[in-house]
Amino acid sequence: MLAAPDCVAFAAVPAHLNPVIQGDLWLEWIAREGLTALALPPEAGGQGGTLAELGRAARALARHSPGAARVLWAQRLCIEQLHAAHNRAVADYLLPDLIAGHRAGACLLPCASARVPLAARRLERGWRLQGRLGLAANLQWAGFVLVAPACFEGGRRARVLLSGDDDGLRRGPDRSEADWHGTRTAELQAQALFFRDDEILDAEDMLPDPRVAEVDRVLRAALA
Repeated sequence: MLAAPDCVAFAAVPAHLNPVIQGDLWLEWIAREGLTALALPPEAGGQGGTLAELGRAARALARHSPGAARVLWAQRLCIEQLHAAHNRAVADYLLPDLIAGHRAGACLLPCASARVPLAARRLERGWRLQGRLGLAANLQWAGFVLVAPACFEGGRRARVLLSGDDDGLRRGPDRSEADWHGTRTAELQAQALFFRDDEILDAEDMLPDPRVAEVDRVLRAALA
């Protein structure tokens, strides 16, 4: 994939008029080009490499297709979030499908104000989540997972894993601007969404892995 230190060569980025089909094509293509595995350790299912290489690849992709680069940002950042999660059972189960592009990794878009976490109410065998998540990218038709903050009874905060097929996860219409075509970016809201304890990734008061923030910074810089 890397043709020279400062030059990245790709196969032709797929194009389709239907944004639903376009997004799934991009996701498959990004995985085939090795971008989901780049700068991820081999022991996690990646191909190794540096964040500088990931940044160069993302910048080259953004020049070809800004929408595909946004899908890469969400997919690769979701992979990094799961790679850093303390719930290894969930992470190890999902990472192979995310790296292979068989499942989409959605991400919440940065917001100007502090994000209000989902409110979690205790039930006999789990929790009910309620609240507005805001805009999220890469909500692909093939199915997606999403890392989101939640506030549990007693004030405990944690990061939880949501799935696109969860009953109670509602989405608005896709953003229609040209740069967002195919990225499947839309507003998400949880309405009485049932949630299990084993879907908690880690406590939000634990020190975050700095690699997650660095991957986010590198990929968003490429979009700029």
